[in-house]
Amino acid sequence: MKGFISSALLGAAVGTMTLGSFAWAQELQEVNIMTPNRGSCSMYPQFVTDKLGFWEKEGIKVNLLPSETTVPYIAFLENGDADLVMLDSGQVLQAVDVGKPIKVVYEAFNFAPEGIVVTADSPIQGLADLKGTTIGMASDRDLITTVIALDSIGETLESFNVTTVVVGDSGPVMASALTNKTIDAFAGGASDRAGIEAAGVQIRNITPPEVSQNPGNSLTAWGPTIEEKRPLIEKLLRGWAQAQHAGVVDTKLVASVCRDALPEQFENIQNGLRMINNSVYSTQLRRTKDYGELQPDVWSKIQAPYVKQKEISKELDPSGFLDDSFIEAANAWTLMDVKNAIQAWKDANADKIIN
Repeated sequence: MKGFISSALLGAAVGTMTLGSFAWAQELQEVNIMTPNRGSCSMYPQFVTDKLGFWEKEGIKVNLLPSETTVPYIAFLENGDADLVMLDSGQVLQAVDVGKPIKVVYEAFNFAPEGIVVTADSPIQGLADLKGTTIGMASDRDLITTVIALDSIGETLESFNVTTVVVGDSGPVMASALTNKTIDAFAGGASDRAGIEAAGVQIRNITPPEVSQNPGNSLTAWGPTIEEKRPLIEKLLRGWAQAQHAGVVDTKLVASVCRDALPEQFENIQNGLRMINNSVYSTQLRRTKDYGELQPDVWSKIQAPYVKQKEISKELDPSGFLDDSFIEAANAWTLMDVKNAIQAWKDANADKIIN
């Protein structure tokens, strides 16, 4: 998981909100979170749940904390600056392996956003064609993406004579590296792919589905404070789940909301829509009965390559770091709640809707 998170929206928030048929002035309770890709609509729920009013209806104001820092997200969780952070599966496993008392409370992605891509016209058709190639990466963290992908076909960087190089996460730079053949393929996350496509380069994902079937990003809490923060966490997750479902109910509406939030991502409408479609129907599509539902079997299955590459010291028991006690509350809403919020935004923003 990569990405740089928003400017802090810190400070007391007092607002007027309506719940059912009752309205009263109420101080919104603040919740601080850190999520990946704050500058990208590839993480659409954080924009949609705010603009459609799901969080306000719950009585909370969510602050997206800045994370343009080399400090691990887990540090902000540990020191109390963040109430929830979003971690990729590797970060979760590494934190648990060194004894951090974290609890995964909601799987936001059932499908990992990290993968290996090539240009649409590349002769490389699959992982087996990567022998002797150079793979670019957004950061050193993407090395594990490459290693796990090659491991799925029984190969290593050494056996396949693969060279890796960090090219950074600037869209134009990544796109240029691919088009001028400095690199043959690129390993990175959804926001990286969106940046490449926004720079005008069409790409093709060659990552096998079985490699990507893991909890790509999960909302994670600090175990020792989880009970005192439970009411706020439940409210935040309920809003997040509704926003996730809004993408399935009306994908173009979600794209319209995201364009309103980050217009620069939709200078090319088709690229923006492609990004939203990938988020809604691939990385963040619900593949479980409930939104956010935790999958202990998947967490067990993905660990072997991490142990093999010494990313973690041993395989870990998922029951020690998964807490499914928030899932019922996160899903305590109806389809009409989502549809009504969508219609209200449409009525108020008719000129902003993408046709």
